[in-house]
Amino acid sequence: MNPKAAMPIHTLTRFKPHAQIDRLIHRFLPHAQLKQFSAHRILHLDSQGERLCLILLEGLVDISRIDNGTLKGTLKAPFVAGISHPEYMGNAFRLMSVTAVNVAILPYKTAMTIIKEQKMWEDYSNYLLYIMGLHSALSHYSIGLRSREIIRDCLVDLMNESEQYRLKTNSCKYIMEKTGLSRSGVMSILAEMKSENIIGIQRGVLTFINDTTR
Repeated sequence: MNPKAAMPIHTLTRFKPHAQIDRLIHRFLPHAQLKQFSAHRILHLDSQGERLCLILLEGLVDISRIDNGTLKGTLKAPFVAGISHPEYMGNAFRLMSVTAVNVAILPYKTAMTIIKEQKMWEDYSNYLLYIMGLHSALSHYSIGLRSREIIRDCLVDLMNESEQYRLKTNSCKYIMEKTGLSRSGVMSILAEMKSENIIGIQRGVLTFINDTTR
């Protein structure tokens, strides 16, 4: 039996429940504190022992595992972090701003009280389903794929990032952090794809990709 690959990340993100997330943010904002952070700042999901809900209003944030540094994905505004799991997950994942970001912060308990009292369970449930789908894709999308296919999916993801992010990102490093593939293996496949004019790379920066099919 051949293992079936999960939906690629760049495809799954098309199903982001924008309306539901916007409604959650709208209800949370009157109770939140607005803050701005520069790029490359760690964003915490707790403060003095209190669990927090973090609302990303503008910018991009990388989420990675603390234990091995593996990049799990990039959060794009608008987004809500810190309310998708009943247990505190700040010890497992690190959030770091990729660009300058505008965020709103409120206590986790306050956010959950708002959801309960304002009967926002449907919006919250749709948000949770989306988060579960993301976790599944981030964990298992490489199952059954060859290294070249995995790298191609990562390049499509990178091409779909904002131009500001893409132009500052080394393609090889991006792929290695997301997949755990070796540098030599990634570089070899990138060189092969470049020679076939499937991709364009200048000084490590992805400039175009022609082949987005499996």
